Amino acid sequence: MRKRGLVWGGAAVAVVAAAALIWYFVRVGLDEADKLASVIGLFCTVAGLAVAIHGLRDRPAQADEAPGVSASGPRSVAIGGDNSGVISTGDGTTNVNLRAEASGQGRIYQAGGDQTINEE
Repeated sequence: MRKRGLVWGGAAVAVVAAAALIWYFVRVGLDEADKLASVIGLFCTVAGLAVAIHGLRDRPAQADEAPGVSASGPRSVAIGGDNSGVISTGDGTTNVNLRAEASGQGRIYQAGGDQTINEE
């Protein structure tokens, strides 16, 4: 939520600044307004360039590659990194998805086809 407040605050400041500049430019005339707008544009450009250079210099170092994994032998599985899938090895294996619900703080365990429901 803090980020949203900062965005809205920045937007409000930008709107007020734009309104103040328009009011000033109308008051002093087009020639003076053009000169001041050029100077303001120069400072905004220099500030933007400084922020861009700062962002490029402070880039975090790239994470090292995960070490390679290997598996040897029949029905071997090697997992490197995150695994969000199902791995089945062996003869006649099947994947079983457990569709059980526990109430409250209960836990559900399934292993080898046997299902237990433990409610605490």
